[in-house]
Amino acid sequence: MEPWCWAGVGGQAPQGPRGPGASLSRTRARALLLLLLLLLLLPRWPAGCLATGESPGALSTTVPTDPRATRPSDWLRLPRQANTPGTTAPPTTAGVAAVKTAGSLGLIASSGSFLPLVCGSSHEADPTLRDPEAMTRRWPWMVSVQANGIHICAGTLIASQWVLTVAHCLTLHGVNYTVRVGSPWINQTAATSTDVPVHQIIVNSGYQAKRYWSWVGRTNDIGLLKLQWGLKYSKYVWPICLPGLEYVVDDNSICTVTGWGYPKVNGEWPQFQTLQEKDVFIMNSRKCEQFYHKFSRIPSLVRIINSQMICASDDNREKFCYELTGEPLVCSSDGTWYLVGMMSWGPGCKKSEAPPIFLQVSTFQPWIWDRLSGEALDLTAPSRTLLLAFLLLLSLLGTL
Repeated sequence: MEPWCWAGVGGQAPQGPRGPGASLSRTRARALLLLLLLLLLLPRWPAGCLATGESPGALSTTVPTDPRATRPSDWLRLPRQANTPGTTAPPTTAGVAAVKTAGSLGLIASSGSFLPLVCGSSHEADPTLRDPEAMTRRWPWMVSVQANGIHICAGTLIASQWVLTVAHCLTLHGVNYTVRVGSPWINQTAATSTDVPVHQIIVNSGYQAKRYWSWVGRTNDIGLLKLQWGLKYSKYVWPICLPGLEYVVDDNSICTVTGWGYPKVNGEWPQFQTLQEKDVFIMNSRKCEQFYHKFSRIPSLVRIINSQMICASDDNREKFCYELTGEPLVCSSDGTWYLVGMMSWGPGCKKSEAPPIFLQVSTFQPWIWDRLSGEALDLTAPSRTLLLAFLLLLSLLGTL
């Protein structure tokens, strides 16, 4: 049987082989061609062409008109360099290039290593490694928020120029806020670390240190730090994914708290000089509410745990005490890490039977978008549409 192909420009296609088998082959070929076109065109569609919910409740990298929509973006915004008089010049982005292909997106670092262009990527897969450098690779979005060069709270990198933290850490006056990224230490720098001045502090206007007559319950405890310049991404500096409005963590799920804990414990500073991690269990909100009514003796008619809060079960917090310092609560979904909560309030680490209360980040998705004023985040969560299309392509290839 002679091979057949399309004629040149202006020519006609010769007749191919006839019969049921040939018809089926042509049908498969057309389907394969259409699927390849879909894979090529999908990253180029405007944001409005894609349906919502591309990843499991993930906050998109683009700011849509409707804050409830979640839509992916396939372009990496390289860090914007902005020198400020009297400050050190930011690190350069020489040797870093964005790579865009139909099937994959990636970042090529100056070392030649390949980094995926998705947020929430941990760059240390071995959980048994606990040395400082490995901890930085495992949690590359961890940020030390500092006032006059002293660590006061933990923050989380959500974009090259944006850090998310709790509002109660941003109420100091007359201090210079800076952040340290890419370092497991809060008392020294590292070859992978960068100290960046804070350009702008944004605190939620509804923030209240106390809701009731007792210590129970901060509200709207969230703030943003805009940095003087954009950061250069590496396996030590990487943004986490933000959950969307529909993102739900099941009760009894295992998530992780990371950070450094109290700046001072028993008069000694700091509690930990290197980055710590601890697994906790997500607690049922109703059980958490019932516990705090008994624990605080607040009347049952008063709601304590609202939709802005998420409870975690952590029975032993005295060694790694994080109730005042805004440590992030992160959860993994299909290998991608999401910032589910930030430590907001609790009764004290010695009251270990009482669950720590985290601010639930997903409920503040519209507020975060509005504060960013239309600036896109750098990296998107993995797109399930593209993944499913790729799997379908593989299955079709197997039938040809």
